Amino acid sequence: MPLELHDENASLIGVVTVDEVEQLVGWLRSSRRPRVSLRRCNHLHTGALQALLLFRPKISAAPKDAFLATQVLPLLTGAGGETSRQGTEPP
Repeated sequence: MPLELHDENASLIGVVTVDEVEQLVGWLRSSRRPRVSLRRCNHLHTGALQALLLFRPKISAAPKDAFLATQVLPLLTGAGGETSRQGTEPP
């Protein structure tokens, strides 16, 4: 199952599809201080990403998946700033 939801903690596992978005949003909406582990997630549907961006839960564990770790995690944590754009501007 792609979602393991508990009172204040959730784990996103494997492939999180559009089918899980409604359940994820409901959990995010009802949790007072949501914490989400992405450690075992290797695909995140854009609807799930948008829900995470909207509710801004604390990310308790970074994904092991390289793409999620380098491209998605900085969006969710607000990390990166100018360093995430390194190499995109001409010298």
